[in-house]
Amino acid sequence: MISGMGEHVRQKRTHQAFTAEAPAPLMKGLLLRCCPEEVLLARRTIRQTLSGYRRDVVELVEQCASETVTNAIVHSDSKSDGETGTIMLVIVELPEKIRIEVIDDGAKDSAPQIDAREDIEKEGGRGLFIVETLADGWGTHVDEHGRNVWFEVHV
Repeated sequence: MISGMGEHVRQKRTHQAFTAEAPAPLMKGLLLRCCPEEVLLARRTIRQTLSGYRRDVVELVEQCASETVTNAIVHSDSKSDGETGTIMLVIVELPEKIRIEVIDDGAKDSAPQIDAREDIEKEGGRGLFIVETLADGWGTHVDEHGRNVWFEVHV
């Protein structure tokens, strides 16, 4: 898992030049209030944006996005001092995969992690385990501006 600033990656990433054969990705960003009601908006936006994909792919992306947005709402400093801050949901459509990024203010006292000893009776605490299980890759990037948790699903 990560400690401090840096990048945590669960997949080998490659860089690709975009040409006529490999067009640039389609991107959509959505600014969400840092409150639980916004998870529904995130799910609805993903369904609408990815409506041309197979239903099973859309449902998988929707589930993983729901988990990462919820984690940002619950665990980040985007909601501090009782004020509602914001988080950013980014949907990136690439030729062979969909990438979702959830960007928040990070947290001074915690970092995204998967606890293999999760109590299966406990409510909550399994978000990143679900993402790791369902997505083809995921990772985090933390710097002085905040945290980005991303995942990718092949289409």
